[in-house]
Amino acid sequence: MLGEIIFFIFIALDFVFSMWNSYNAGQIFPARRSLGALLYFFGGFLPMGYVVSVIVSFVLGYLGYISLSTFVFLYSFDFLFFGLSFIIWGVIATITSIMAFRGSHSWLAGIFAGYDAFATIFDAWTYISDFMSSWKDIRRAIDSSDFSILDVIVIIAAALGIGFVISYVAFKEGQKSSRISYYW
Repeated sequence: MLGEIIFFIFIALDFVFSMWNSYNAGQIFPARRSLGALLYFFGGFLPMGYVVSVIVSFVLGYLGYISLSTFVFLYSFDFLFFGLSFIIWGVIATITSIMAFRGSHSWLAGIFAGYDAFATIFDAWTYISDFMSSWKDIRRAIDSSDFSILDVIVIIAAALGIGFVISYVAFKEGQKSSRISYYW
């Protein structure tokens, strides 16, 4: 029970901080377009897609719209694919948040930077410790008779679409509030 509570707290915080990372990428974009776009994609869009995918698959599984094997596949696949992007690009998001803190000297930006660093370390530890069990769960789910690849494709596409809209709005708001008024 405590594990699930901690998991949902981190999912909620990852949602908020994915929006924050998209916002920061939008602020960086006018000065360095390629870096801003890279940070948006890997620090905002993909993590937001992961969070939305986990939430959508949990709700659909709880309501009984998808089978247990489809839910297990989605949850394990999300963990392996998007978890790796969290680790690799979490470091970049942490650096971006530190840069935003350094530029604005806002205590709120400092809290976000500290959380980004902590979440990256936590995500790396979780990913490394649970990699093999997730891989086995994926293989078992595919071999199950009630597994539906069509459900998987629809849920991932919907989650990435929702994640794109949410993270892109945050990215554009970051561009609007950027103090940089020129493009390289």
